[in-house]
Amino acid sequence: MKKFARVFAILCALTLTLTACSSGSNGDKKDATEATNKKIGTAKDGDEMKIEKASMKLVNAKEKGKYKLVGTEELKKWIDAKEDMVIVDTMPAKSFKANRIPGAVNAELPITMDKVTPEQKDAYIKALGDKKDKKVVVYCGFVGCERSDVGAVIAQEAGFKNVYRQPGGIIAWMDAGYDVEKDK
Repeated sequence: MKKFARVFAILCALTLTLTACSSGSNGDKKDATEATNKKIGTAKDGDEMKIEKASMKLVNAKEKGKYKLVGTEELKKWIDAKEDMVIVDTMPAKSFKANRIPGAVNAELPITMDKVTPEQKDAYIKALGDKKDKKVVVYCGFVGCERSDVGAVIAQEAGFKNVYRQPGGIIAWMDAGYDVEKDK
């Protein structure tokens, strides 16, 4: 897994380098400032460091938690194909009622493992069902939200074998323009 983190970091650096090269940058400070002012990169607000920090936090959490990741587009394909899975929204009930990925169940979890109560853990594991081989997809609000990490770790510890975290959460789902369910 350390190799994966190194490869990821190298790919990020290479992407940034190629982006700068393709924009005509010769590496001086003026070009960097112009690139920032044009908002080149991934971050809508031009602050690529926020994206990098969130990415590295995600990669490290995935390695530590020993679960898999699934992107928003891939999850949509799974849903459209009616794959046998349980999708768990770990956000508070108010958020779940307002917008959720179709077919998701709600099992609110805190942002860190040390804040999980025995009642929350039991309710969450109950929401996953009894089939340990069934695909489990956990999500929360957005990449920086760690409720889905907590859920993925608990599922792994409970013996579920096909645990996925959808890191972009409901925000990425809505950004992709996919339909949401909501309470009336």
